[in-house]
Amino acid sequence: MDEDILELYPNPGRKHRLTGLYLGQSLVSAASSGKRPFIYSNFISSLDGRIAVPGPHRNTHQVPPAIANTRDWRLFQELAAHADLLITSARYFRQLCDSEAQAELPIGSAPEFDDLRDWRSAQGLSPQPDIAVFSASLDIPITALNRYRGRKIFLITGAAADPEKLATIKASSPVQVISCGNRADVDASTLRDKLAEYGYQHVYAIAGPSVLHALLQGKALDRLYHTTAHCLLGGTKFDTFLSGAELNPAVSMPLQAMYLDTRAPDGAGQTLAVYGK
Repeated sequence: MDEDILELYPNPGRKHRLTGLYLGQSLVSAASSGKRPFIYSNFISSLDGRIAVPGPHRNTHQVPPAIANTRDWRLFQELAAHADLLITSARYFRQLCDSEAQAELPIGSAPEFDDLRDWRSAQGLSPQPDIAVFSASLDIPITALNRYRGRKIFLITGAAADPEKLATIKASSPVQVISCGNRADVDASTLRDKLAEYGYQHVYAIAGPSVLHALLQGKALDRLYHTTAHCLLGGTKFDTFLSGAELNPAVSMPLQAMYLDTRAPDGAGQTLAVYGK
């Protein structure tokens, strides 16, 4: 992982090491300047927009094997290293309960991420980010939630969510409930203020296309990291990284930076783009 990442924008021609590329991003100043949480997300997709395809089990979707690679995974973990809170979905915990989740919530426990835990310690952060679960259905297995008892866990839902399910979850797990909006689903327009009450500064959304839509609709996304693997996959069953009603007006996300990585996926390469305000 020597200096083999080529910067395309804003300083074309500069070279960087993969390790540390996103760890050096200026999220700290971005958060402190606004006095409210800085919320960012990250996806990898193929050239034809696939972020997930059906997996080997009945209810799972997975990153297409043709585009999944350890170099992008390293950058995913580096972004998690900045976070004091992760936003995920109820689907992750359902898959975890069925032993179908693709990975543990970051930061990963593998030795190659020891430096990221050390970096967090040097920044005065906890060893692992806290967790916030977006859910309207409240279909969340309690046993899966309890696997993360070592972290603070929030359940973010709407005021019209099922009160019986909510009471059961609160009685059986260590979650704290944050209510956003009057419907069952999450109205993310109030999310920043709610999270600010708990002192969060860097919030990393690692959920899927419906959560991203909620964040965009609620004007609650500051930055989007997008890895495009230079592969065409085709197929009729797939997810793209945004789903939901048309955003009107469209959400502008100007390009902040772009890099070229020729080492993965093998024989294809990938571009690493950073979009935001």
